[in-house]
Amino acid sequence: MNPQRWSAIATVALLAASCRPSAATALETPTSSQTTGLALESPSASPATAPALPVIFDDDGSPDGTTALLYLLSHPSVDLRGASVSFGEAYPETYIQHFGRLIDAYGKADVPLGAGEAAPLAGNNMFPEAMRLAANDFWGFPLPHPDRTYPAEVAANMMVSVVNGSQEPVTIFVSGPATNLARALRQEPDLAANIQAVVMMGGAVHVPGNIHDLIRDSENEVAEWNVYADPQAAREVLASGVPIVMVPLDATNQVSVDRDDTSGWRDGGPGADLAAEIYDSLMSNWGTDRAAIWDLMTAAIMTDRSLCGFEALALDVVTADGPTSGQTVILPGGQPNVSVCLEPDVERIMQTLVEVFSSGG
Repeated sequence: MNPQRWSAIATVALLAASCRPSAATALETPTSSQTTGLALESPSASPATAPALPVIFDDDGSPDGTTALLYLLSHPSVDLRGASVSFGEAYPETYIQHFGRLIDAYGKADVPLGAGEAAPLAGNNMFPEAMRLAANDFWGFPLPHPDRTYPAEVAANMMVSVVNGSQEPVTIFVSGPATNLARALRQEPDLAANIQAVVMMGGAVHVPGNIHDLIRDSENEVAEWNVYADPQAAREVLASGVPIVMVPLDATNQVSVDRDDTSGWRDGGPGADLAAEIYDSLMSNWGTDRAAIWDLMTAAIMTDRSLCGFEALALDVVTADGPTSGQTVILPGGQPNVSVCLEPDVERIMQTLVEVFSSGG
């Protein structure tokens, strides 16, 4: 990466989707979990030697999702083919410009951008408005190229165009509600034929949900925010026949970073510095020593599946309104449709983050 160094990164209080103000703790995982071939495995080679991975990045404009983008931009084997913002924590038409600026700073201004609609396929499970307004301002952090504007098309159209135009299957990374991908699959039902895998951060399989993190008086104790925000979209993607890799709260609850961890990312360039500042600011805002890394660890697992142990499960999503809206449910005796990460290799994930971020991209 050869952009001019960004201005000093401000430390501000951040708001984040799927955020738990307490440190993530290790959870016991089922003894039956095992690595599965449901979704094609990626090589466990080092980032510098792994084969190129064509990726469309889709996030809802969260701080954690933004660090995942910075990680993928820094990863030498990721071939970013497109980036989009879905309904969720940010207003897509505004936040896609932030992604455009970050991508431009890595010398990749030709990456197609897409903005989704600011609403789910169905329902009204919205993130708090204060979070969306904070995302509009990029939480007070400075951005490269602040005066530039980047062309962005409808997110579903961008996905269809990139996937259909690729000579090799594309992996789609989804770290927010699956709204954009569901719309793309509705628009082009045959799209799945050229999708290598969909890697999703979302769901809660054997553990409680996290709606209480943002809505304290919610009766919903079972859903995870990315699925809860648009359960219809998640359900359609799970039923699409596309190979799906899911990193749910079961796994993300086990992995967190502290300031010693983020300090190892620094000096890799302004993108790595920004990733470190985001998590350091989260810890300062919460008054905690650790921060979970939902989307970031999912990005690392996407590039190296050996970083987690998987179990093949038949999953569906509750779409009806009520206290179980957005719940990820196992269908007993059903045909497995998702490869679920349940046993993350915490030490190797931490090592991989340092290796990629400190390399400078």
